[in-house]
Amino acid sequence: MMRGLLLAVVAATGLTVAAPAMAEDPADMALRARSLAEVAPEALTRRTLAQVALPTYSTAKFRNVRAFYIRQELINDQVIFCGEVDVVVPNTKNRSGWTKFVYIPGDPTTLMTDTPGLGTREIGPQVRQRMCEEHGQNWLSTDFTAAFQRMPKSMAEAENAG
Repeated sequence: MMRGLLLAVVAATGLTVAAPAMAEDPADMALRARSLAEVAPEALTRRTLAQVALPTYSTAKFRNVRAFYIRQELINDQVIFCGEVDVVVPNTKNRSGWTKFVYIPGDPTTLMTDTPGLGTREIGPQVRQRMCEEHGQNWLSTDFTAAFQRMPKSMAEAENAG
C-alpha cells in the first residue's frame, strides 16, 4: 500500500527515478587495450625462441574477447584479455571447440588455454580461472573480438612454423 502511494506521488509530481550511472572506461586504459588488441594477431603469431604462440592462427575463430586492466603503482599498468577461441590444434587436424583463453600482452607474449597444444597448458586453466573468472572488477566495456579475428601481416611466417 505504501509503495503504491509512493509511486502515485512520483507519477503525479513528474519526478523520475534515475538508474545508477555506469562509470565510463578510463580513457588511458581503453586506449591501451585498443592498441594492444590491434597488434594481438601479430604478437600471437610472432616467432619467439623458435616457437609461435598460436601457429594455426589462420584457422582461429574468436568470440567474447574482453579486457580488464590492473593499475600498478611501481610498474606499468597491465591489460589482460579473456575470451574463447576455436582453432585447429597444432599437429592435428582437429578443431579445439570453443575453449577459454587468457592472453597477457608483453615480452614474452603469454597465451594460456584449457586445451592441450594451445598456449601454455600446464598452468593455463588455473591462471585463466584466476585472471578471467575471479577478477571481478575493471572490465572494459568494449568487445575486442574483431581485432583478434583480423589476419596478421605475419601469417606467412606463422603458417610455415606450424
